[in-house]
Amino acid sequence: MNMGMKNTTICLLFLLFSAGLVAGCSGSNSEADKLTADKVSVSGLVRTPERMVLENVEVYNADGILATSDNTGAVSFSIEIDKASSIRLRKSGYAAQTVMLAINNGRADFSATLGKRNTPVTISADAAIDISGISGAAVSLAAGALVDANGNPVTGDIQLSITPVDVSDDDELGVFPGAFAGTDINGNAAPIIMSYGTVEYQFSQHGNELNLAGGQSATIEIPVFIANHPDGTPIQIGDSGALWYLNETSGQWVQENVGTVVASVDSPTGMALQATVTHFSWWNHDIAPQLCDLTITPSGLPNDAKVDLFARTQNNRPRSGSTTFLDSGTTVTMPRGVDVYLQSTARASDGLYRASTINSCDGEVGSLVLDFTGPESPVIFSLTGRVKPYFILELDPADPSNTRWVLDRNDAIFTWSSIRAETRVLSSDQGHNITLGNATGSTQFPMDLNGSHATQYLFTLTATDDEGNTATKTKNLAYDTTPEPILHQFNISKIDGETAQTATLSWDVEGADSITVFYSQVDGSGMTQLATDPDVASVGATALDLTQDIFTVAGAGTYLITIEFTNQYGTTTRTFFAWLYDLSGGGGDDICGDNGELCA
Repeated sequence: MNMGMKNTTICLLFLLFSAGLVAGCSGSNSEADKLTADKVSVSGLVRTPERMVLENVEVYNADGILATSDNTGAVSFSIEIDKASSIRLRKSGYAAQTVMLAINNGRADFSATLGKRNTPVTISADAAIDISGISGAAVSLAAGALVDANGNPVTGDIQLSITPVDVSDDDELGVFPGAFAGTDINGNAAPIIMSYGTVEYQFSQHGNELNLAGGQSATIEIPVFIANHPDGTPIQIGDSGALWYLNETSGQWVQENVGTVVASVDSPTGMALQATVTHFSWWNHDIAPQLCDLTITPSGLPNDAKVDLFARTQNNRPRSGSTTFLDSGTTVTMPRGVDVYLQSTARASDGLYRASTINSCDGEVGSLVLDFTGPESPVIFSLTGRVKPYFILELDPADPSNTRWVLDRNDAIFTWSSIRAETRVLSSDQGHNITLGNATGSTQFPMDLNGSHATQYLFTLTATDDEGNTATKTKNLAYDTTPEPILHQFNISKIDGETAQTATLSWDVEGADSITVFYSQVDGSGMTQLATDPDVASVGATALDLTQDIFTVAGAGTYLITIEFTNQYGTTTRTFFAWLYDLSGGGGDDICGDNGELCA
C-alpha cells in the first residue's frame, strides 16, 4: 500500500463539446434506426477499464431497455430526441453507469466504460453497520436504517458492495459516471466539476436495491485519490470538501453537503472525505472551479472535418469530447487560471489532422487559434495487447488423491482503433496472421502454433489504405509458462463491533490451489500464520475475528495482514493494515484485520 502523498494536481473532469462524433462507433443500417425528424440514431461501444469489449450490457432509460450490446461491445438504437440527453447502462456484477449523449446532425455516438462492482459482503440489517472497503472507502449507519423500494423496513441478511473509483488512474477514470457537471449547493449551475475521488455504495437484499429510510442518515468516507487542490497546494486533514451525488436519470451531479478531510489508513494518500448522507448512490468529492469561456478557432482544416478535442491538467488525467467547428470557431468552458493541455484530432474525408497546445484561460473569456497539420492516412490510434493464461485441473503426481491447477495455454488478447484503412492485418514474428474486419475492435486467439510456442512474440498491426499507404504499430508479448494465480477481485470489509473487531475478505481468483492468511508487524517482521485452506474456492470469502486471533495474542497496535494465493508456479499476495485496540475501554478508531478459520 502506498501511504505517500501523490505528487499530482487535481483531476480535470469536464467535457469539451457542443455536438459531435466519437470515433470507433458505426451506425445501424436497420429500417428501425433510420433517422426521423423526432428521433436520434445512437451507436455506442462498451468496454472495461482494460479496454476489453463487453457484451450483454443493457442500455435503458425511463421507458425500459433500449438495446443490448453484442459480442463486439457494439450497440445501436433510436431514441426520441427529447429523451436523448443521457442513457443508463447496466450489467450484472458491474457498477452502474450513466452516459451523456452529444447529438450532431441527428446522430449520437458514444464510448462507455463499465467497471466491475466489488464483491458484496453479507451483513445484518438488524445491527449497526460500520464497514471499510478497498482504499479506505467506508460507510456506517444505525441498525434498522434501511428500507426496500416500497419503503418497507428491511430485516435479516443483506449485501453491501462498496466500489471506489481511483480518478488518478487513466483506466479507472473511464468508470466515472455521468457528466462532469451539475448543480452546486446553492442551486447554481456548475458546468465543470473536478474530482478527488468517487464511490458507489450499493445495499441490496435478494437482488433488490435498498436505501436509507426517511429521517435516517449515514456517515461515508470517500478516499482522496488526488492529493492537491487545483492551485497546486496540498490537501490537508481538516480541509472542507464538497460532496455531490449522481442523479442517475439526468447524469448530472448535485451537491448535497460539505464534508471534512480526515485521516484514513487505507486510502492511497492517507486521507478521505468524511460526510453525512441521506441516501445511497454514487457519491463524489468534487470542486466546482471558477470558469473561463475559451473561443477556439481552427486553422488548416477542411470543411468536412469532425474534431475530437482532448484536455488535461498537468496531472495528465484526460477527459475528451467532440465538436464541429464553425468558421467563427467554437466556445468551450475551462477551469480558470489552470494550465490545460489541449490536444485535438480531426477526421476528414482525406485523412487525419492533428493539433496541440498548452493554454491558460485566466479571465472570464479567452480566445485561441488552434493550428492543425495533416492529412495523415491511414492511422492506427491504438494497439493494446496482453497475455491471458488458462488453467485446467489435473491430479497431483505427488499426491494422486489431490488435484492442482496446471497451465493449459496462453491466449493473446488485443484491442485496436484505426481510421482510413482498407485492410488491417495483425501478424507476429512467429507466424500468426489475422485480417481484422473492423476499424475498432478486439480479438483473442491461442499463442500456440502447431503445438508449440515461443518465449517472446513481436506482434505487428499493419493498416493499408486504398492507395497503398501503410501505418504500423507493434506490441511485444511474453509467453507466461509459470503463471501465478490471477486475482480478479479482492475486497476487505472491516467492522468495529461493540465486542469484537472483525474483517471479511472476499475474492475472485483463477488458478489458486491454496490461500494462507498471516499477520505481522507493520514492517513485515514476525509473520504469524492465522489460517490456511489447501483447496481454495475460485470465488469465496472468509470471516476473520481480529480481536480473538490477533489482539488476545499480540495486544493492541497496528498490524500488517498478508493474504497469499498460491499454486505450483508462485504466489499472488495482497496486504492491508489492521489497527486493533482494547474494546474493554469502549470506543476506538477505525479497524481492520484477520482470523482463524476460512470458509469458502
